[in-house]
Amino acid sequence: MSVPTSIGVAQPRVGARPQGRLLRRLAAYAVSRGTTEALLGVRGVLLAVLLGPAAFGTWALLRLAMRYSALAGLSVYRGLELELLQRRSAGGEEPADRPAAAALGFVLLLAGGISGIAFAGSFAVADPSDRLLLRGFAAASLAESLYGYALVCTRVRGNLRLYSLLETGTSAVHVLAAVSLAWIGGLPGAFAGLTLANLLGIAAATHWLEFRPALHLEPLWRLLKVGLPVVLTMCVGILLSTGDRWVVASWGGQTMLGHYAFAGSLTAGAAALALVIRTVVFADVYGQASSAGAVSAIQGHLERTLLPFARILPPILGAVSVGLGPLIAAAMPEYVEAIVPARLFLLAGAAMGLVNLASVGAVAVGRQRQLPGYALIALTLTVGLSAIALATGGALGAVAGATFAGHLIFAAQVLRLNVREAGLPDADRFVLRTLLPLAWCALSVAVSGAIFPGTDLESAGLTLLLYLALLTVLLPIWREEWRRLRGN
Repeated sequence: MSVPTSIGVAQPRVGARPQGRLLRRLAAYAVSRGTTEALLGVRGVLLAVLLGPAAFGTWALLRLAMRYSALAGLSVYRGLELELLQRRSAGGEEPADRPAAAALGFVLLLAGGISGIAFAGSFAVADPSDRLLLRGFAAASLAESLYGYALVCTRVRGNLRLYSLLETGTSAVHVLAAVSLAWIGGLPGAFAGLTLANLLGIAAATHWLEFRPALHLEPLWRLLKVGLPVVLTMCVGILLSTGDRWVVASWGGQTMLGHYAFAGSLTAGAAALALVIRTVVFADVYGQASSAGAVSAIQGHLERTLLPFARILPPILGAVSVGLGPLIAAAMPEYVEAIVPARLFLLAGAAMGLVNLASVGAVAVGRQRQLPGYALIALTLTVGLSAIALATGGALGAVAGATFAGHLIFAAQVLRLNVREAGLPDADRFVLRTLLPLAWCALSVAVSGAIFPGTDLESAGLTLLLYLALLTVLLPIWREEWRRLRGN
């Protein structure tokens, strides 16, 4: 049997897991992941209030640096996920050469070396702020790399409840430790709380995981062959999601970065939802690609995951973004400059979330080597447009618009790869039709906010009414998507 999509392309229905059961699993994990993201968002907001824009800009610089240092382990983590899950799908056990131990040894070697260099470099700088930043990075990045290993191995075990408890519990500790220590000791306390929370998460995971590193070259090479193309993509992807911040920091300093980073901290929900979905479905997609074939796996992934995410989520996020104006203006007026970029960040997060989900399909069919090139194209566009926006007098909202454009281009390229691997005709039209709601919602948010720029409740109400009116042109697409989902 085939399921017709809104563009007239038939997609075979696959029966690896019924839609209803998948939605129940997504809902169950979404509660946990939503709590985790809410707690981390609260941490960011409270630290912004406690530290002020300038110091919060320094905190944002540390978090940016840590995102890059985390790449030291992701190359083996992605390979480890695929190898262990395929063996579990085939009914096998972990091989005698213990790829998990090899992955841990590799991560300790790289992350420990990076931390050591940062700590030694802190003695060579004269500025106290730079010295603090380097030492905070040395401790926090190493702890986060090890915590990442604990998360990966727990997730691969297939016990989603245990994984959820580890994530949510550690995020609660993040809030308590970082905020309380920042209240006591300012920015150094915030750095110490970040490190402490990850160490406590690692300690909790020792109850069910082994932390015995090894350096075995053969299993390490197997993991790297899968992981290196993915981590190259993630490296460029992180540059893509942070390039605008580097441009802002270089152009306007830490205070401007503080406003811009605050906007980003409020709007990570869309990317977090994509991570929820990825955590639930990636084992199914990898397993089905191994047992039933790549085409069947990609078709099912498109039908059950990518299409609903791309078409249903954007209008909801756009409506939520309208309410940010009165909320920020009333609670934190010193961050009022973050309102316009925050609205666009919500939808840019949806685009990167779609990239995250589509990358699962690319890895499942062994096409991950194409992803870095796609990310590089989007990165060039984002950084170039961001620099032009600031150089021509544009505000932070223009930089956020450049970020959205780069993310949308990246999503289009990775989605097109999935469509082609699924064997569906007219891939370009499929991608255009799928991403139209996301692009139109972003444009509607920008236009509505520009016409009613006020931050009071009346302006927000008028903005919402205009936004909803602009969305009426998309009603046929959503009606067809709803019918398709009900048909499943």
